[in-house]
Amino acid sequence: MKHRVLVTALASIMLLSGTSASLASTAQPVQAISKYSHRWHWVKVTKETPIYKVKVGHYMYQSKLTHKTYIEKGSDLKVMYSGHDYPWRVYAGWRGHWVALRQSANWFRN
Repeated sequence: MKHRVLVTALASIMLLSGTSASLASTAQPVQAISKYSHRWHWVKVTKETPIYKVKVGHYMYQSKLTHKTYIEKGSDLKVMYSGHDYPWRVYAGWRGHWVALRQSANWFRN
């Protein structure tokens, strides 16, 4: 009987100290960035990846992939998940529209 009370008291003390520690750590604002959010992200490429230049047509079926180049491993890129049309858009500024035809996000890291 004494042993059971002691174990219960010890378990409740550990539980209370564990929850207070987790409350203290979650009280600070945490900003998790999803790879699949529809905004531009700076990423580092983890494997050599082909990207394609897109000649944009009036309708999506009129667009054409015109040029293919490779991005080296370790490069920094600005990408956005499109979700439709093409999965990943690569920011190229005034140099046109570039896309990476990858379905998953295993070719870069945040």
